[in-house]
Amino acid sequence: MEGAGRVPGDDRSVLYLVISGAPAPEGLPSLVMMLQSAGWRVVVFSTPTGIRFADVAELEGLTGEPVRWEYRMPGTGTRTPPADVVLACPLSFNSVNKFAHGHADNFAVGLLCEMVGYGVPVVVVPHCKPQLASHPAFGASLETLRGTGVRIVFDPDAPYEARLPSWAEVTATLPATDAPCTATPTP
Repeated sequence: MEGAGRVPGDDRSVLYLVISGAPAPEGLPSLVMMLQSAGWRVVVFSTPTGIRFADVAELEGLTGEPVRWEYRMPGTGTRTPPADVVLACPLSFNSVNKFAHGHADNFAVGLLCEMVGYGVPVVVVPHCKPQLASHPAFGASLETLRGTGVRIVFDPDAPYEARLPSWAEVTATLPATDAPCTATPTP
């Protein structure tokens, strides 16, 4: 992949963290730090709604990478390092359904769709109200994603306040950090 690569001296496996407008009770900076402690180099992407709920400056300070939420114009900016794994956490009801049905109307969902196409391991951790989770489209979307090889971390029977797993549980679902680099988004 021309133009893509690792930062010299940083041989850690790369994890794309895709965030959305879903609540993150333990805080996204805590998740990033836990992922980094597990050996990942974290690059954050967000849906347009998610960017409004994140402390972008803090996430960029922790990762040393810009938080991307828009497509870049061809020939501008810098490419992101190739992804070894993608963690979509927390992912909202809307973003789960868009991802499952290929509605790539924003950069983050388009990235998720593209990473599945590349064969990059993708882990999705949805977080939504029980009323939304009970909608038939949501269950069908989770099954569609499972059918594409996406790992879903979601317990529909958990009470709402415990439905989003702890960051330690989320981190434990990820593959080992020595996986080979497989893909970089084209935009």
